[in-house]
Amino acid sequence: MESEKEHRSSTEASKKKPSKTKVRERNKSKGTVDKVFFRRAWKLLKIVIPSWKSYEVLNLVGLSITLVARTFLSIYQATINGGTVKAIVSRDFKAFVGSVIFLWLFSIPASTVNSALDYFNKNLTMLFRRRLTQHFNSKYLDKMIYYQICNLDNRIKNPDQRLTQDIEKWATSLSNLYSNFSKPLLDIVLLSRKLAELVGWEGPAMMIAWYFVSGIFIRFITPTFGKLVAKQQDLEGKFRSCHSDLLNHSEEIAFYNGARWERKRINNTYDELHQHISKTMGARFYQGIFDSMITKYGAVLVGYTVLGLPVFGRNSEQYLSTVSDDPSQIFRDYIRNSGMLISLAKAIGRIVVSYKEVQNLAGYTSLVYEVEEVLCDLDQGTYKRHIVGGSDKEKVDMSQRGTYFEGDGITFEDVPIVSPNGDLLIRAINFEVTTGMNLFITGPNGCGKSSLFRIMGALWPLFGGKVHRPSNEAIFYIPQRPYLPTGTLRDQIIYPHNKLQMRKKRMTDKKLKELLKIVQLEKYIDKGKGLDEFANWNAVMAGGEKQRIAMARLFYHKPKFAILDECTSSVSLDIERIMYTHSKDLGITLITVSHRPTLWKYHDYLLRMNGEGDYTFEKILKAPKAVQNN
Repeated sequence: MESEKEHRSSTEASKKKPSKTKVRERNKSKGTVDKVFFRRAWKLLKIVIPSWKSYEVLNLVGLSITLVARTFLSIYQATINGGTVKAIVSRDFKAFVGSVIFLWLFSIPASTVNSALDYFNKNLTMLFRRRLTQHFNSKYLDKMIYYQICNLDNRIKNPDQRLTQDIEKWATSLSNLYSNFSKPLLDIVLLSRKLAELVGWEGPAMMIAWYFVSGIFIRFITPTFGKLVAKQQDLEGKFRSCHSDLLNHSEEIAFYNGARWERKRINNTYDELHQHISKTMGARFYQGIFDSMITKYGAVLVGYTVLGLPVFGRNSEQYLSTVSDDPSQIFRDYIRNSGMLISLAKAIGRIVVSYKEVQNLAGYTSLVYEVEEVLCDLDQGTYKRHIVGGSDKEKVDMSQRGTYFEGDGITFEDVPIVSPNGDLLIRAINFEVTTGMNLFITGPNGCGKSSLFRIMGALWPLFGGKVHRPSNEAIFYIPQRPYLPTGTLRDQIIYPHNKLQMRKKRMTDKKLKELLKIVQLEKYIDKGKGLDEFANWNAVMAGGEKQRIAMARLFYHKPKFAILDECTSSVSLDIERIMYTHSKDLGITLITVSHRPTLWKYHDYLLRMNGEGDYTFEKILKAPKAVQNN
């Protein structure tokens, strides 16, 4: 539980207004290559490469060395190809055989370098992804932010996609961008230097000038592919979410016979995605025409001009005198120079058209960096929620914060009960629950019951007042639909403990089996491997069995307080009586949120909310007659 000092500092941070510059930067369109993109990319880069001593830097060094080696091998290969052609034209069989054998031997280091390039590039992608995933997970799984990002803040609709697929695409894009920029730049420098020695500086200068002018032209006609990529990822997440909803709520949908409605929703969502992808493909189609005309066929015309310089240029007489008008030597030099020129043209072309790759990176960067911003805001207690629809209820200032204190019991002092949209449900509620005061909470839907028990569990922000509550270990929460992770039967009972923590608690498998017998699930003890049986228990067990497992989990942890949210709605009255009676026998103080009057007799106090902003807190003197007869 955070201290009062820590809470005040968090509150002050949340009250600070963002600067106009920051607001303007956040409101910029997604996927634009501008100073905002470079600022965001630099911050993310510092996350994935934390220091010059990191393993990522070592991988970058290996990749850079391999890129240099590949460029030198390309230059040398052009020379070998020229010698082979000369041997063919001059009909020198011995030289031809030697050249072919040498070319075969040359393939060994060349193939090794090519494979190393692929390895270093993919390994760099994995390193970037791991570093960024660990960074986000450390924030996402801290301070219950994983709960807040979906329930309190709705800026990110599909955090699962952002934290998995989008991170992977960003890491791949960044890693490829390094190779696609560094190698062409290196090729340009080394190949230009070598070509200048062979054909004069006019040759590489003409080629570079052509691509420079082409690059300026392409810059103005290129669509904003970064925006298109960012929107496509959002639509992919929306489409994936439709299928997730169908799987998560398959039973309800089947009961309502809602397959036709769901099919229409999924098809409409996919149609929207399909139309956007078609639009992007059309933009890439027209862009590809210009790219090919400028960087391919235009470069061929310039290339032939450069290759003709030794024979037709200002130094042609000097060159022809050195080769003695020997066609085989001229052909050798042509093949050698053309190989280098093609490599130079490809290198410059990759630099020119790589602006699209930068735009793709800009699109992924905007998606990933938005996660970073939201996680930082939630870490400071700042929530933003787009409210749908209106309400006549009074709104609260959601920048205000109350204070949590640690204590032996649960005490609310002038605490406002607020809905997720900021509607004030109860202006100030006051009550106290100490050990042994079993509390029953009831009221109509929308009255604030859910907000109340979330505040008790410190899941919900406190918008005023004071709350005294014990440590997290002393409060346990059982929902109506309990969470059963895939694992062993033992894992279901001791969750979130592991076997080591179980032993420290001096709990044995024998005692766990006794807990299963109490909730009448002993049939699973002798099935398969017993407690070691591994399964997807959420699919194996029925609704009532899941609720009984959750109560066995409560008996195992044996906290001081238990918040029970309609946790016996799917079990019989006999099982309900056993579970509540055993909980009280263990000394657990029960706080039940329910509409079932059969539960009154297990409680001592009643907190009733009327849904109109009022509440009553009173001792239960006598249960209703309908309850007494059960």
